[in-house]
Amino acid sequence: MKRSKAVALTLMGASAIALQACEENNVEAQVFQGLQGCVDAKELTEAQCREVYQGAVSEHVQSAPRYTSEAQCIEAHGADACQQQTTSSGGSFFMPLMMGYMAGRMLGGGFGNPNPLYRDAKSPGNFRTADNKTVPAKFGKTNLPNWASQTTRTRTQAASRGGFGRSTRSYGS
Repeated sequence: MKRSKAVALTLMGASAIALQACEENNVEAQVFQGLQGCVDAKELTEAQCREVYQGAVSEHVQSAPRYTSEAQCIEAHGADACQQQTTSSGGSFFMPLMMGYMAGRMLGGGFGNPNPLYRDAKSPGNFRTADNKTVPAKFGKTNLPNWASQTTRTRTQAASRGGFGRSTRSYGS
């Protein structure tokens, strides 16, 4: 076999493997506006809807982005999409309002691992998860990458950034 044919066949094989590696498995997910939206969809019983909704609210409290100023929150999520929270030590921070939630379909047929969704000020046609993944801003069934069936476990922390010529500092604990 000629060397050029061998190289071409090798490149074709490598391309197929690379494309397959990049391809993510999709899961069916459901995006709900609130508890009533889940009940109205008739995909789950009312009790299951309550459970998924409470899971989303709990996840929201744990993993919602936190901002040191209202202006930062508004810049990321838009006007009327932020709320002030007070810490047990008397301090405060701002976090976005939960605009909806998403749950990926489980193998047993129900929806699990709910993820709260937030308005994206820079892209109004999309929601964002707490870990900044994009979800189309429409309610109902959708197909998303495999991450949609996983619970968010990171909390995003917005920091104030300086402009050109300014420096920032970060302190770890």
